[in-house]
Formats: sequence, structure tokens, C-alpha cells
Amino acid sequence: MTEENNKINHPKLICTAVGFAMGIAVFVLSLMQKIEPASAITLLALGAALYGVALLMPNK
Repeated sequence: MTEENNKINHPKLICTAVGFAMGIAVFVLSLMQKIEPASAITLLALGAALYGVALLMPNK
């Protein structure tokens, strides 16, 4: 058997995961009616910024 050494781009993975988690958190908190609209927009903007950072990172 051959083993492939797949390298994971950890910073890109982390930025993508945190951006996704921000969106899920805002969705759940808005369903529970526990978040202010200004806070929701701030969290969504942070998540979108993290997605942008992840897209700008070069592939290894």
C-alpha cells in the first residue's frame, strides 16, 4: 500500500470553521430570540471576514 502525505492547511481550516460557526450561532440565537440585531450583524460580518481571509490564503 502507498501512503499519501496529505497536508492540511490549518489556518485556512480554522478560519472556515469559525466563520461557519458564527453563522450557525447567529441562526440559533435568533431562533431563541436571545440576540440583538446589531450583535447579530456584527457576528455575521466577522464570519464573512473570516471566510474572506480563508479564500485569500494560498493553497499549500
